[in-house]
This record gives sequence, C-alpha cells and structure tokens, in this order.
Amino acid sequence: MSNTFKSQLSASAARMREQSEKNISTPATIVIPQKHTRYWGWIATPAAAAVGLLIGLFIHRPAEPKDNFTVPVVIATDNSGHSIIDDGTDYSLLISL
Repeated sequence: MSNTFKSQLSASAARMREQSEKNISTPATIVIPQKHTRYWGWIATPAAAAVGLLIGLFIHRPAEPKDNFTVPVVIATDNSGHSIIDDGTDYSLLISL
C-alpha cells in the first residue's frame, strides 16, 4: 500500500512540475545590440600632434639670452709647476658652480 502511495505522489509531483514549466515564458533568443562606435583616440591623437607641431614651427620666438651666468676668461700662460696661490686666478668664482 505504501508503494502505491509513493507512486501516486511521484506522479502528482511530475504533473505539477510539467504544469509549472508550461507556464514559464522565456524569450526565444536574446539579442544584444552591438555598438558601432569608433575609437576616436586613434584619429584625434595624431591630429593633435600634427597641429601642435605646425603651431610650434610657425610660432618661432627666439629665447632671450640670460646674462646671469658669466664665465671668467682665463688667459693661459705657462704657469706649470707653480702653486695655485701664485697663479693670480680668482678660484672663488668656481665655488658657485
């Protein structure tokens, strides 16, 4: 008798499952729209570099020479074998370098 009850219970569960599966609505296929955008970085970067180069070539401003660094001119004489104290050169100017 318990075997009959188990088979009836299994058959009832199968019928309920089939009925619930029929009520489920699913779309046939899911269509994902593709974006047709281009990556403008590949075009904009070389164009910006070319424009910058042209602007740099046509706007030519020579730099003003800065006169805040002067190098003393030392005339070379034959002072070989003498001390640096005796050669008359002001070596204090080289300390700031």
